[in-house]
Order: sequence, then structure tokens, then C-alpha cells
Amino acid sequence: MLSRKFNQILPHPVYAWMGWICSLNPSEKTFEELKPLIQEAFEYAKEKYKKRRDRV
Repeated sequence: MLSRKFNQILPHPVYAWMGWICSLNPSEKTFEELKPLIQEAFEYAKEKYKKRRDRV
């Protein structure tokens, strides 16, 4: 049976190898901790997209 841990930042059960994380039912405090990680991932994705777009 799959153990569920709520309100914690954990490695994603399937995509952890890609650096993904997950949080089930994050509290407001936990969500605030996640915001910089989400922003960092977004900035990285924008850079990656720009490099790919500039190659073409």
C-alpha cells in the first residue's frame, strides 16, 4: 500500500530521477516554501526554451 505523507516536500514517486518534487495538501507555510522552487524551475524552463528557440 502506498504511504501518504501530507504537508511535506518529498521526491516525486515516479519522476524524482528528473529532480521533480511533490507535496500533498501543502499548508500555507509549506506552499510559501515551494514558491521559490517553482520560480526557479520556471526560470530554468524559460532559459532552456530560449536556447532551443535560438538554435533554429
